Amino acid sequence: MKVHVYGNTLNSAYHLTKILRDKGIDAEMFLDNTSPHQQDYPWWDDSTLNENNLPSWVHYYKTFPFFILPNRRTKDMVKHFSNCDVALVSCYGPILAMKAKVPFVFYSLSSDLNMIDIKKDFKVAIYNSSNLLSKLKKVIKILTFSRLQKKAIVKYSNEIIIYMGYQYNPYIKAFNLQTKTHKLCYPKDIINYGVEMNIDLNEKYKKYKTVFFMFSRHTFASVWNEFKGNDKFVNAYIRFVKEKNPNTLLITANKGVDVSKTKKIIEEAGIEPFIEWVSDMPKYLLKNYQSLPNVVMVDNFWHDKWYVQFPEDKDSPKVGFGFGSLESLASKRPLITAFKDQDFYNNEQPPIFDAFTEEEIYKRLIEIYDLTSVELQEHGNKGYEFVLNWHEQTNVIQTHIDIINKVYKDSKK
Repeated sequence: MKVHVYGNTLNSAYHLTKILRDKGIDAEMFLDNTSPHQQDYPWWDDSTLNENNLPSWVHYYKTFPFFILPNRRTKDMVKHFSNCDVALVSCYGPILAMKAKVPFVFYSLSSDLNMIDIKKDFKVAIYNSSNLLSKLKKVIKILTFSRLQKKAIVKYSNEIIIYMGYQYNPYIKAFNLQTKTHKLCYPKDIINYGVEMNIDLNEKYKKYKTVFFMFSRHTFASVWNEFKGNDKFVNAYIRFVKEKNPNTLLITANKGVDVSKTKKIIEEAGIEPFIEWVSDMPKYLLKNYQSLPNVVMVDNFWHDKWYVQFPEDKDSPKVGFGFGSLESLASKRPLITAFKDQDFYNNEQPPIFDAFTEEEIYKRLIEIYDLTSVELQEHGNKGYEFVLNWHEQTNVIQTHIDIINKVYKDSKK
């Protein structure tokens, strides 16, 4: 069975292909210039790679695949992609697989599934807090890709995998895709993810009792943006600093459409000495920060009015783990984030510092700061055991292989 993999959001296709090959499956990855973000290319994770130095099983077509009026390179990629038994795809992969006329499993890692609700996608484009150029690009994407994406997913996908609960009611259920949808945990190399403590960084930050590292990009001003909720954490942190005067530091990434708003909040509060801004960094550099014994990782907290965009989930926001959360726990670091997605874990609550509201975040900051270094490490170890059990690729990939095998067998009937 030959499997072609496409859709490299956060290097998912790259890692999934490696795992499948380790399991003896003839898998190859297709890469193109769909994404404008370096985090979606193999060299973001692996410093030994570049665009001219890729494994033989990675086929890099240096083009943006405009499927409506495809150029020669896109046509070549479609033809090449068709030479497989089953495809495993995300991003615009459903369109690619549909054009290549191959059976496929669609895994939704980002908002690629959301494109099937074109009306809601237009609302997101119009009402989010992006600049005019970004809005225009989003509208163009909807006009040129969403119709094809909807057709490919709804009509032609053989099986669908989702890793995020928020997509189930408004997309899977709303478009009657339940019978071919699977809720799975994403396979990650948990065992080998963490690195030894970085001596130089430890020397720089060891004077602080606790260092918080907020790695998520700053997008919070509009409910139609991504749901990072950075403002809730920053406001809780400001209160924590002013009331407790702690020996602490918040490191945060200088990225996201609302960075300037975050900086204004911090400036008006006058707590700049308790904040450090860092540039966005590849995973192999981020791991060095995640190696520090006094670091607590900070992910997202969603928007307080999530129900405006997702009225189907008005009783509770279905916020779960992103890659950053999994990688933080894989590094044995304590994690503070919002989590309401127990369905994916047999109703088990992860051993994290769960918080959604600003008040809950504030209480968690106090709780974390009062912990000893030993207790902090114990929390990190518990988180590691959790993701080892639920996400370690050696075992979790089998559920994906079973689904791929089902599609392969069904295609031969």
